[in-house]
Amino acid sequence: AAKKFNEAELLFPQSKWAPRAALMSAYSYYDFSFYNDAISEVDRFLKTYPNSKRKNYAYYLKAMSFYNQIVDEKKDLGPIIEAKQNFQFIVSKYPNSEYAMDASFKLELIEEILASKELYLAKYYLDREKWIPAMNRYKKIVNEYDTTIYVEEALYRLVELNYKLGLTNEAKKYSALLGYNYQSSDW
Repeated sequence: AAKKFNEAELLFPQSKWAPRAALMSAYSYYDFSFYNDAISEVDRFLKTYPNSKRKNYAYYLKAMSFYNQIVDEKKDLGPIIEAKQNFQFIVSKYPNSEYAMDASFKLELIEEILASKELYLAKYYLDREKWIPAMNRYKKIVNEYDTTIYVEEALYRLVELNYKLGLTNEAKKYSALLGYNYQSSDW
């Protein structure tokens, strides 16, 4: 289907169907999980038709192509960062479009994934008794991903690590923060 849409675009370059065919070519690749091809087609569409009314959909399709390549927190950050940047672009550039709400929702999910990546790395350091790098990862969760579900565990681990290192004032600070904000938490 993507090849046929590309042929239609080549045969009728001046028609109103040419940009639509280019975008449908990208969607065809996306639909069959050829995400890198879809991204290439979207980039070509954006370069060839910079004044198209469907640019918001093109950016959304590109963001979704990156988003669908996210496997888990243990894998490469590339698709996660690219998806985040593209969804942020949609929310900022096209806030009233039909894709902005879904982009906002996906951004929240990406924040959870990034926080889980930090937690995964912190546990890696914790298991190897590398206290300072682990503490830095937990602090990053608390400071940058404070709306995620991983904050409670990060605060708990910061209390634990600070006590282990003899930093009782820091431990009390994080303990008070944990107790005040997450009273019903298991942590």
